[in-house]
Amino acid sequence: MDDVQLYRSLLDLKAYKKSRVDLGTLCVTQGLLRPLISYCYPHLPCSHQACWTLEQSFLLFEEDCRPYLDQICWLFTLPINTSGMRSLTKIAYVLCRKFYSKKEFPVKTILTKLLREQLLEGCFNQLLEAHGKSANLSFAARSVQLMAREFDWVREQLPGVIEIHLGNPENKGFHTVGKKILNQLQNSKLIEN
Repeated sequence: MDDVQLYRSLLDLKAYKKSRVDLGTLCVTQGLLRPLISYCYPHLPCSHQACWTLEQSFLLFEEDCRPYLDQICWLFTLPINTSGMRSLTKIAYVLCRKFYSKKEFPVKTILTKLLREQLLEGCFNQLLEAHGKSANLSFAARSVQLMAREFDWVREQLPGVIEIHLGNPENKGFHTVGKKILNQLQNSKLIEN
């Protein structure tokens, strides 16, 4: 497969997991991660399919994706549609869990402050924009909550944004996650005081 065939495959890609896994695996095994990431850019008609595929490439072959983290994190600064951002916020959550973990993970030496700021920008924007998209909100909120350990302003702003979504009936799937995050944020404030 070459870049052109990948582009055509992305245009034809449906949301079936097996198809996304197969194409994500192919991108890694055939050295097509760089063009795959470039196809995530929002001006392309296959942007969201490329994001779906990138998610699978990352989840299955994280080590192979690490050299491209700067390009992946840059995607979070772009106006990618909610379908594509759902996949990107899942990647962000995996990265944040590992980066902010007490255990040692290779990502801790790779994920620079600039890259973490890009993840934060994209995830926080999803919290502001992804009404009715529970998966986007859940992955974004969990990521932002982890980043609150480093970025002080997040601790102040995150509760208000979550409460807005909890009051929105479109976001019922997010209620459990949102309430849990609010409780954890409140408990961490009590511990600090």
